[in-house]
Amino acid sequence: MEFSRRQLLSASIAALTALSVRAAAAPKTNSRFQHGGSIHTMMNWGALRDGDPQHYLARPFETARNVFPAELVRDFAQVGFDFIRLSLDVGPFIQLQGSDRDALERKLMDNLQLFQELGLSVIVDCHPVEQVPAYSVQSILADLEAPLFAQYTAMISRLAALLGELRSERVALELMNEPVVGEASHRTQVQVWGAAQLVLHDAARRAAVDLPILLTGADYGGISGLTDLDPSPFIDSNTLFSYHYYMPLSFTHQGIDFGTPDAPSSPYVVDLPYPYDAVSPDEISAKIEARIAANTALDQAAKTAAMADARRILDGFLADGWNRARVEKDFVRVANWADRNGIARNRIVMGECGVTRRDRIFTGAEPTYRRAWLSDVTGIAKTQGFGWALWEINGRQFGIQRADDNRIDPSIVEALGMSG
Repeated sequence: MEFSRRQLLSASIAALTALSVRAAAAPKTNSRFQHGGSIHTMMNWGALRDGDPQHYLARPFETARNVFPAELVRDFAQVGFDFIRLSLDVGPFIQLQGSDRDALERKLMDNLQLFQELGLSVIVDCHPVEQVPAYSVQSILADLEAPLFAQYTAMISRLAALLGELRSERVALELMNEPVVGEASHRTQVQVWGAAQLVLHDAARRAAVDLPILLTGADYGGISGLTDLDPSPFIDSNTLFSYHYYMPLSFTHQGIDFGTPDAPSSPYVVDLPYPYDAVSPDEISAKIEARIAANTALDQAAKTAAMADARRILDGFLADGWNRARVEKDFVRVANWADRNGIARNRIVMGECGVTRRDRIFTGAEPTYRRAWLSDVTGIAKTQGFGWALWEINGRQFGIQRADDNRIDPSIVEALGMSG
């Protein structure tokens, strides 16, 4: 995506305007967001009106999929997790008005109360999805002078005021999940999101002077986005800084079919080990070939194409040499950025990390290697002084609950080095 000079100038003006209103809230020590997990079902993918894919029901989160088992969240707290990252579909919070919006906000507050009664802190994650394209991340950030961005900013202000009434360090507001600006270059992503985040931060801070606010970097919120973020406007505000980590995608997203050429994963490449050299390349390749050969839905041409794609993914995985030392190298980049900018490391939260699961519902990573990756990634984060959150607690692909009941998988708890 190419951005006009007017759009980039708009971004710069937005940034300068935001800089003129600085926060009075001082940063606090983060002791509330250390070991967490995400819930993406309670208040996301809001239900739509029948035959009207652009408009939400007045009560968009009252379906069976929105019910999060009470026994699962209790077990989550009991085994040693200390916070929930609750994702919000921002579409209904923008679109619904009047009594419908009031009811939506009451539902959010009721959910927060449920978690807090169990001793859990909460990050309220403003998490746009593409179900209604008008409220996707790309649409919201396409033009910072457009009415949609103003509506999103107003939503942030309302949510901040609502959460601020709790006067609690145990509830934080995340301004946007994985911001991305179309197909723009990384440099443009950094410029546009930098300006947008300044505006959103100041809207939230005006509404709630002491509310903890979670900030992130551009370009899907990864490490490069964070380390290219200028944190100076936010240093003296009560803020946390987030990055997401799924490296390498070929390992963490095993079994997922992106349906695009040159995708980072494949439904057939589900036997990758961690560390990368735990199994010989020949053994990995043989398992992939057998899996493709056994698929009777593929003709010979399709099997040949699937194997070529699988070899591409496998060759890239092996060449990159993913192991504990490789992960440590990435996390040192984050630590160095924090130290260089005078940011206490306990203000850093790895807001998402995870590996696909393997059970009767979904064929993802082999459990032994999944646990090894989770152990290394969360352990290294802890060593560096960062908090972390898994994606996600009860999801079909990334969930950490047992397949046969509403309990957290004890083998995952052990891998994370927690009590349980």
